[in-house]
Amino acid sequence: MSQNNKSLWQKIKQLFGSNPAATEANAEHTAQPISAATDNAADDIAEAATDTQAKAKPQGAKSATDNTNATPITDTLKRYFEQQDWQYNEYAAKSDDALHTTHLSLRMRHKDIECGYLFRIQENNGLLAVYGILPFTIPDSHKNAALLLMTQINYDMIVGNLEMDLSDGEIRFKNAFDIEVVGISHDIIDHLLQSVVAMTTVAYEVFGDLLKTQSPASDMDSLLQELQQEADARTFFLPTDSVQ
Repeated sequence: MSQNNKSLWQKIKQLFGSNPAATEANAEHTAQPISAATDNAADDIAEAATDTQAKAKPQGAKSATDNTNATPITDTLKRYFEQQDWQYNEYAAKSDDALHTTHLSLRMRHKDIECGYLFRIQENNGLLAVYGILPFTIPDSHKNAALLLMTQINYDMIVGNLEMDLSDGEIRFKNAFDIEVVGISHDIIDHLLQSVVAMTTVAYEVFGDLLKTQSPASDMDSLLQELQQEADARTFFLPTDSVQ
């Protein structure tokens, strides 16, 4: 990843980081607006997204936008957000983007853990990916242990995957659908989002425990034992003589 040109994720992270804390609500998870982007941020983000290779499609296959009567994926997502009364930022696709990649971003709080969430839509390919981005980064001293842990977690994960940006230590969880196959509806969006929120929350706790380990082990067995000790310290309560 180029150090001279900030990536999509670095730009989104800066926007998330400058937003005031979200307030709690009665819903299972709530969204809050992120800070406004600079005038050229949307163009930069869309340009960064075009570096991704297009999904290979057989000859004669139709794109998600070939049917003029079909509702664009982005419009369906925006209606879903508006029905939930969620505020979001939109980064429209650039005119020269062959994939027609649009990004929608918002903040959500779940179990008192606030993270940023990014919806990445490729209209011409019918692809939708949702990313849960942790609010902290992994320092160089812990990156090897984080990669070791992430590799083990991803190995046995059936749906979705964890990713780390090696340039700045950013951690994110991703899940994606091929809309041409499964379609798009509010129920499908809810299912996809719930899975990302749940796994991002787990990742927050696991990698948060890793950061509390001053010198993480370099082998998996010792590392898992250290993380278990951190988890026990976070969740274990000693009994008292009096009734609580």
